[in-house]
Amino acid sequence: MQHAGPRFQKSAPLPWRGLLLGAFLAAFGQSAALAQEITVSGAATGEVDVYVAEEGDTLWDICDRFFNDPWYWPVLWSFNPHITNPNWIFPGDLVYLVPPKPKPPEREGYQVTEARYSVGPQWEQVVARRVGFVSKEEFQGSGEVRYSREEKALLGQMDEVYVEFETARRVKAGDLYLLYRVEEEVEHPVTGKDLGYKVRYLGVVRVTSTDTEENRAVILRSFEEVQRGDRVAPFAPVARTVPPVRNASAVSGNIVATFSDVGMLGEYHYVVLDRGADHGVAAGNRFVVRLRGDGREEVDEDDLDRFPYETYGEILVIETQPATSVAAITYAVRELAVGDPCDMLAGY
Repeated sequence: MQHAGPRFQKSAPLPWRGLLLGAFLAAFGQSAALAQEITVSGAATGEVDVYVAEEGDTLWDICDRFFNDPWYWPVLWSFNPHITNPNWIFPGDLVYLVPPKPKPPEREGYQVTEARYSVGPQWEQVVARRVGFVSKEEFQGSGEVRYSREEKALLGQMDEVYVEFETARRVKAGDLYLLYRVEEEVEHPVTGKDLGYKVRYLGVVRVTSTDTEENRAVILRSFEEVQRGDRVAPFAPVARTVPPVRNASAVSGNIVATFSDVGMLGEYHYVVLDRGADHGVAAGNRFVVRLRGDGREEVDEDDLDRFPYETYGEILVIETQPATSVAAITYAVRELAVGDPCDMLAGY
């Protein structure tokens, strides 16, 4: 059965509904209390975000399975220095899907700066995520929880479901997918163009059988209730550490959406930017929000060239799609808003 578009569903407010995204400062060592921990192997390892290698596994196959990108294998290898040869991994080997958590530096006393305004890049790491963004093309290629053998409307951990894909896709037993629900369609605040959908991640599902058109699966982890009609996307670790990286090129864009119900945005709000991988943006790149003029009085546009640009905020990219990115505001000295321009400065 073909479906024209997403079905928006309203659920009752929950005490932890919203962004619920863990973020921590590498400089100050705050822990990511809200980050979800997912063991992506059936074996009990006592670790999170760890895959236990099985016979015939390669880094190429593992990246294709968990990141939907086999060419990610050099990055995955860098997370696993105990694997001395990427061509040789053995059953039982532990493969870490995220980099080790850095130890916070020890600091004593106080630091005094010239001003409360930033004079350089912010070195923060962000652990994502309970929310995300999918393009219209990604939505069409995702699967749907069509049915369940359970005699209830609200599904949870260890419940069995049937997942159906509307487009041809290679699916095999053991594959993991993220469960998500469409929250809202996103329209560009300047151009009016439809960009895609804001989504909320609900949990992780594992395919157990592909013998019939309806793929049987089991819900391994649920962050909240799952319902028939919810969607599935290729798996990626929910607790992913994203360190900042130096920008390779200059890109200008706009904040086009937020996952918060408030209009004024500040630190640790998550946003959508209208620039993505096709524009040269990668996870870890940082955009800055820069303004010039007077902080209170409006300055004639012809006089703005007399003022230097001042940095009022910084935004760290968490993940990219071809034309958009999901990012977190890691620094702000004034409120930001949807529609604000932002710049990825080369070398920053």
